[in-house]
Amino acid sequence: MAIMTAVLAALLATGAAADEELPRYRLEPGMVLTYKGAGESRYTGMTAATESETTAWIVGRNPDGSVGVVMRQGSRYASARDGDKPDLNKEEMEYNFARFDLFPDGRFGSNSKIGSRVRPRANFPRLPDDRAQAEAGWFAPDGDGVGGSRYEGLKTEPGGWTFRSDDEGPETQVYESTNGSTFHFDAGRGLVKRIESEHSQDYGFHGKGTGTIEFVSLETLDASKLAAFVQGAETYFAADKSTVDAGEGERDPEKLQAVLNSAKADLIKARDAMTEPIFREALDRRVERFDSSIRYAVDDARRFAEILGKPAAAWKARDLDGRERDLADHRGKVVVLDFWYRGCGWCVKAMPQMNQVAERFAGKPVAVLGMNTDEKEDDAKLVADVMGLKYDTIRVGRELPGKYGVQGFPTVIVIDPEGVVRDVHVGYSKDLREKLSRSIEALLPK
Repeated sequence: MAIMTAVLAALLATGAAADEELPRYRLEPGMVLTYKGAGESRYTGMTAATESETTAWIVGRNPDGSVGVVMRQGSRYASARDGDKPDLNKEEMEYNFARFDLFPDGRFGSNSKIGSRVRPRANFPRLPDDRAQAEAGWFAPDGDGVGGSRYEGLKTEPGGWTFRSDDEGPETQVYESTNGSTFHFDAGRGLVKRIESEHSQDYGFHGKGTGTIEFVSLETLDASKLAAFVQGAETYFAADKSTVDAGEGERDPEKLQAVLNSAKADLIKARDAMTEPIFREALDRRVERFDSSIRYAVDDARRFAEILGKPAAAWKARDLDGRERDLADHRGKVVVLDFWYRGCGWCVKAMPQMNQVAERFAGKPVAVLGMNTDEKEDDAKLVADVMGLKYDTIRVGRELPGKYGVQGFPTVIVIDPEGVVRDVHVGYSKDLREKLSRSIEALLPK
């Protein structure tokens, strides 16, 4: 990476492009921003430590005024019993990538591919639209439609502004949690220079912690290095998408094995052709771990092959109103069984989409049922109330999921009007609603 050019340094130092009224990101193609963070949490009988590292490459400017960003976020975690010190040196930094378009006010572009393991808002919080919001505060929904961040009004400080955000939404009630951050925005550079955070939780884990993130460097890539980086990023994200999509919808274990073996070969080719070190390292890691991903996927397929195309396991159980429910009562309908429990964060994130599915097929021969496995009924009731579930919740205990091959949560089972299992969806995805809707539509009478 080249040293920051004199022209760019002068621009940042003088704040020539700064908006005197409001904080705005002033990012230019070629910039490379690096942040580092550390945190500590204390839980009942345990202390945990974390370290984080985030790098953001500004890879281009778009006609709509946004800039393209490639982000790599890394973190590592260590814990120890009270009285001992967690040893982070024994842990590897786990990295994840995302790419998105960022406007000066912090909005994300519609073509952004962020995924669920990268949190750009940790370094690029949403900024106020106007002076009224700057004074009164503003809200930014998250990408899952479950909640978001509530920002307090701006306060001035030497060289810029400070403002605070707090997580807001049903998840904070489900997990009895808080998560807040104070941002310090550098007006001259047009970026966040420091973040202080604190969090707490009283469901599952009981404890609280604090952390800081510091902006540590700004470098620039010259035109040729930037072009090479962009090409490397395109190759990496294409390879990443190919491996994620490989085998999608394939239920036959042997065919799935063949498809995934071919995907691994393609991944190795992409790795071997990669010249950008940062992406070569990431693809190396993907190749190393791909065999375990293949085993997991094929084991899933073999397990679900035992139920797909066969009559669904019978069950009787009570719902949250105490009524006895029987799968047989829904013969003639497409039945959607969503297996979940309170401690499953991905289950809770999927619930808004499950609500949308229930609403879409209301009035049609479709029954959407939440299959709750919590030991305590109060846990199930709390989630159903907080998430505003629009479908009935059945208390099924711990044995029934195994009869449907369920090991991971959430798992959604789709049963046809004749009572035969026709589809399975495992885990959370942002397009779960679309996938389920297609499965249901295909089974409805034409």
